[in-house]
Amino acid sequence: MTRLGFQKSSYIAQIKVLLLTFLITIIPFSLSLIFFKLKTNVTTDYLTRDPSAIMSAPFYLGFFSNIGILFWCSSATICLFSYMLVKKDIRAKEYSSFFLFSGLLTSLLLFDDFFLIHESVFPDYLHISEKIVYAGYISLMLMFFLKFKTILKKTEFLILLSAFIFFGLSIVCDNIFPNIPVAIEDTFKLVGITTWFTYFARICLQRVSKLLSLSLLEKQSLLR
Repeated sequence: MTRLGFQKSSYIAQIKVLLLTFLITIIPFSLSLIFFKLKTNVTTDYLTRDPSAIMSAPFYLGFFSNIGILFWCSSATICLFSYMLVKKDIRAKEYSSFFLFSGLLTSLLLFDDFFLIHESVFPDYLHISEKIVYAGYISLMLMFFLKFKTILKKTEFLILLSAFIFFGLSIVCDNIFPNIPVAIEDTFKLVGITTWFTYFARICLQRVSKLLSLSLLEKQSLLR
């Protein structure tokens, strides 16, 4: 293939990716706006604008909560990206399923925290008790520990355990000691999120680095 032909093929591939990205973004976005416009009294501004702009509130509204969301998102992205890297390697088969499950679990926690699912959506709109949601999350966590207990023993498990302890303290403050300042509860939750991020960032970096090192050694041995 000539250089000109290769460039043309590259441009066509990029245009396809750009078009796909545009459609994936604009179709759900437009359908959501149309649905809310026709079926509810919610104005489109409430769906498209920043909450602080709508409320004429200071820019730092929910600052630490937003920081937590960024760490949730980073954790999920790291896990899912690591899964994509290691899934085709037979030597990392157990870790690929671990990264996939962890990425999906973190994504669930991300959406829950971001959209206040267990705090508002389930109890206020779906009339499902918050306790039922907590029971569901506890079941998922137990499944996580039982399914990947072998891997967890090989990793920096104390860091992950610390994250669960901080999450537990946040839940205890919220449900058992409601008179405790909200800042304390939210501090426990934020530390839990950053600890969660630290654990998965480290294990993903370790496994991906090891995989790349092994691949490099294999290539060097083939060249000899």
